[in-house]
Amino acid sequence: MTDKQSIQRLMIVTGDDNFAIELSHDNYLKRIKARHGKDAEYVVEVFDSVNERVGNFMSRAMTASLFGEIRVYCVLHAQELSEKDLTALDKSLDYEIPDVYIFIAAEYDNKDAAKKKAAGDKISKTLRLKSRADDASIAIKSCIRPYDEKIAPWIVEQVPLLLDRYIGTPEAEILADMVEYELLISELKKIDLALEPGARIDKKIIEEVVGATKTMNQFDLVKALGKRDLPAALNILDSLFATDFDAPLVVSAVFKHFWALMKIRKYLKRNPHLIKQYNSRGFGKDSPQQLAAIEIGIAVGLLTEKTKGGVYPKVIKDGIVNQAQSFSEKGLRDIIGMLQRFDVDVKTGKTEPIHVQMLCYKIARAA
Repeated sequence: MTDKQSIQRLMIVTGDDNFAIELSHDNYLKRIKARHGKDAEYVVEVFDSVNERVGNFMSRAMTASLFGEIRVYCVLHAQELSEKDLTALDKSLDYEIPDVYIFIAAEYDNKDAAKKKAAGDKISKTLRLKSRADDASIAIKSCIRPYDEKIAPWIVEQVPLLLDRYIGTPEAEILADMVEYELLISELKKIDLALEPGARIDKKIIEEVVGATKTMNQFDLVKALGKRDLPAALNILDSLFATDFDAPLVVSAVFKHFWALMKIRKYLKRNPHLIKQYNSRGFGKDSPQQLAAIEIGIAVGLLTEKTKGGVYPKVIKDGIVNQAQSFSEKGLRDIIGMLQRFDVDVKTGKTEPIHVQMLCYKIARAA
């Protein structure tokens, strides 16, 4: 492959990881610009299925330019194209036109396995991905969404590629906890705009940028109280009071969490070997920690045999087992009693919702 061909003329990206697909798109454009230099003229066209057929769009790519521009043609959401349009797209991909690059992306629905497989099979067959994989001028990439426990390492790996910045594992874990995976790339771009060139992403900038736009809810309060993080709990309460604060709803969520902590603590007391197994190193399917978490989750009602696949977010990610160990059994009984009394008092008008702040203080300081 010559130096001119070092950037593939065609890149096809498929998968259920929209974050990685967008990252691949951005990096492809960066590499093209780096190869040809900042002084070159660039034209980037994105296919719009509302205004034209894909055959007409690609016909422009196959026509030599009279102006010497570097042209990039992008077909996004290719999984939504009809069989006829995909066939027309396929026929145009064999042509090599000087200074023309093509990027194609097909995103699959991660929530419906049947639809995901059908879309993947259609793209693979119609665009002949297997036979094209041997062509050095074509890059074919599969982007699969990482498991929840792998999201923070994924952020650490991808931030230097996306932003030319550094983020440590603790900061990546904070970001993964605050932002839905599908929104990560947009939040990272906001952080990038707020930082000086080359500055690392730290906890402060994450809280300033992401925390400022994040809508707080009762589950954020639950997480903070479970970790005994009173300053965070009070900040979350301020956010909740600024909206339509529903004291019974909030207290109910907190009660359910601490009731689960009580059940976990009692179960671990009867099965002390699970503490050592849970705290052992090793992650992923069938690891000692995962198996212990599944047993604990099913025993206390957080999981069932059918839902045990969600063990990471429901048991491991939030550190609920460690939280149960951080409170004494008496402390948990006291918390549950306080929550029950507060719930009755706020519903009967004996106390005001604002007094939930003192309740949070008592919970965070419980034995």
